[in-house]
Amino acid sequence: MKMRTGFLQFLDKSNPKKELAVWLFVHITVPVLLLISLFFTGKIGVNTSLFEMLPQSRQSKDVKNADARFSDRNGREVVILCASFDFEKAKKGAELVYGKFKDSKKIESVSFYYDSSVIDDLYRYLFDYRFVIASGDTVALLESGREKEIAYDALAGAFGTFNFFTLDNIDKDPFLLVERRAMDFLSSSLLAGSMTLKDDVLASFKDGIWHVMMRMTLAPGAVSLQAERNVIEEIYSAVSEIKESGEEIKFYFSGVPFHSYESSSGAQKEISVISAVTLSLILLLFLFVFRSAVPVFFSIMAIIISLVTASAASLLIFREIHIITFVFGTTLIGTCVDYSVHFFVHWKDNSDVKDGHEIRLRVIKNITMSFISTQVCFIAFFLAPFPILKQFAVFSIAGLLSSYLTFFCVYPRLKVPLRKDVKNPVKKLFDAKKAWFKRARYILLPVFAVIIAALLVFNFSNIKIKNNLSSLYTMSDNLLESEIKIAQVLDYGSPGWYFIVSGSSEQETLENEEKLAVRLKEEITNANLESFLATTLFVPSVKNQKKTYKAMEALLPLAESQFEYIGFPRQYAYDYQNEFALSQKFCLPEDAPSQTGAANLWIGQSDGKFYSCVMPLKPADESVFRSIAGEFEFVHFINKAKDIGGDMDVLTRTMLLLFLAAYIIVSVIICFIFPLRDSVKICSVPLLLAGGVFAVFAANNIYVGFFSVVALVLVFGLSLDYIFFMTGKKTKEEKKLTLTGVVLSFLTTLFSFGALALSSFTPIHLFGLTVCAGLGAAFISAIILQTSDD
Repeated sequence: MKMRTGFLQFLDKSNPKKELAVWLFVHITVPVLLLISLFFTGKIGVNTSLFEMLPQSRQSKDVKNADARFSDRNGREVVILCASFDFEKAKKGAELVYGKFKDSKKIESVSFYYDSSVIDDLYRYLFDYRFVIASGDTVALLESGREKEIAYDALAGAFGTFNFFTLDNIDKDPFLLVERRAMDFLSSSLLAGSMTLKDDVLASFKDGIWHVMMRMTLAPGAVSLQAERNVIEEIYSAVSEIKESGEEIKFYFSGVPFHSYESSSGAQKEISVISAVTLSLILLLFLFVFRSAVPVFFSIMAIIISLVTASAASLLIFREIHIITFVFGTTLIGTCVDYSVHFFVHWKDNSDVKDGHEIRLRVIKNITMSFISTQVCFIAFFLAPFPILKQFAVFSIAGLLSSYLTFFCVYPRLKVPLRKDVKNPVKKLFDAKKAWFKRARYILLPVFAVIIAALLVFNFSNIKIKNNLSSLYTMSDNLLESEIKIAQVLDYGSPGWYFIVSGSSEQETLENEEKLAVRLKEEITNANLESFLATTLFVPSVKNQKKTYKAMEALLPLAESQFEYIGFPRQYAYDYQNEFALSQKFCLPEDAPSQTGAANLWIGQSDGKFYSCVMPLKPADESVFRSIAGEFEFVHFINKAKDIGGDMDVLTRTMLLLFLAAYIIVSVIICFIFPLRDSVKICSVPLLLAGGVFAVFAANNIYVGFFSVVALVLVFGLSLDYIFFMTGKKTKEEKKLTLTGVVLSFLTTLFSFGALALSSFTPIHLFGLTVCAGLGAAFISAIILQTSDD
């Protein structure tokens, strides 16, 4: 008991000057340090990237970094199809979109026209390296002594009616090696798919409709979770204007940026509406209960100051914080309001207090315990192996400290208003319900516990830890239609997973990729795979290029007769042989034309190694390809949706363990501060709230996921406030005021975050549902468990 009394005395050693100095020191030092740091450590900023809001894959650090580079570039690519029954209308619609964005700073590149300059670029590449980049089929013919078949095919092409390229250089390419390789390039091109060239654009005629395709790579800053910075809104606006102009065309869209825009903009709109409504309700509730603008003003100021301090502290430590940190960080408002509520209910109803310091003395123990327990929860977030949670932890710890200091150092300085007879609706409710509630609460607690236990027992099979990324987002009907249509037209068959191939050098990586390609061709034979895309389809390794060059020697003896057949004198054969002898130059990945798509597959150097991507097309069984990756040390299988889901499962379990650790730590602290009987009551509340949350989830067949557990840890810190304030010996008047504060605290938190359960954006819905279930269970438990010393 002496320890508990000493603890209370220690907390309320009143020294107004020192208290104000401490408050000023904290709230001035943090922003000043941030400003000073700008001169030494560079800029600060807010990260709005969609791709960094999820945990990274379980691969090694160097592979994760390589995959991040690959995902960043390819995750910014979008496909737009313009469709019409008339080809010219479809092309015109695509041209209008192209004209609006070809020079936009938010667009890194646009692939639309395949005119003479693009064709010339491809031709130059194939011509310059025609002796070293022949396809595997061509090399096989040469090595098997069937070089005459190549010569006959070239003659058929020379005298035929159609060739992809002109025959202007046939005097230097009598075997039409460029034409032969061009067909392989087009069939393997990542950019074309099943599209064909028509009037300098890529088009497809399917089901009686023409589809003209355009690809865009968005600038890094244009792929944002903030709708106003996202170029997708501009694309939609441009398309709407084109449609309104009377053109009979339809547009289809595909790409991660469209999905991120749809989910984030929808969520932001919902949150804006919900926040506006709930904030209005909270303000009206404050005005209704306090009948004064002073509590409202100081509560809002405390929130603003806390958020500014939290932002400054986070930027000071991390330099760049994710926008999702701010979304999570808004939960800080609930705690700030709680501190204000419990102070101002005594401030307004001041029948037996002289000043603000006496009010502080009355509530300081419970608010301090609330502060400590909530900080322990945020420290648990900091220990989680997830950068955004670490940012959220620092943000919340700093903001919560600011709120506590405002309560401790500033609020006691407020002048207590003159006593007025103000009807308190909550106190009136307490008086009306007191008699029957005293008799009923000993029955209510067992009933409440039995209900939770029954729900858990009967739905035990539904209690599983599972994070499915696909379930976190539901496409709109329009975007779903677009994705289906584009998948049908392009017919890529990419499953969304791929291989990352590594090597200590550029050439070793290409050689390793070719080894994987040999293995994948076996699966094509086994009907487990239709095809695949790889850098080496366009840029073989130098080792392979040397092999091809050696095989090309088989054509030299046929050169004289070949030139004779196409009408050139013998001298051309000698010149051809001399040029062949001087053409031992080898191409590198950076030499490949952009239209081949090699740049999308070649990742390049990262952390001292080189990486590339190999993408299977229309594979049959994922497990086969996972096992293939296990056959090579240099091959890494990536299924981002599945792997991140698994990583989030691990992170969810980690958060549950941290929740348990936080519960044990807080319980030990409570046992030192409160009497044993009160300690038991307080420590039982987190168990009841956790049981309530899991019971609600199990009954609704909702798996326990990452966002739910984050909310659970947060609710644990917030919910202890109720029982802290309801516990302990109090006068009759104090009990009425305490109940007023607890009810207001519950309602404001429920309005602020429980309303998020109404959101259609699954992560926010799960977060809000957990808050509702957890806070509801904690509130009911606190009311039932209140002491009977009245």
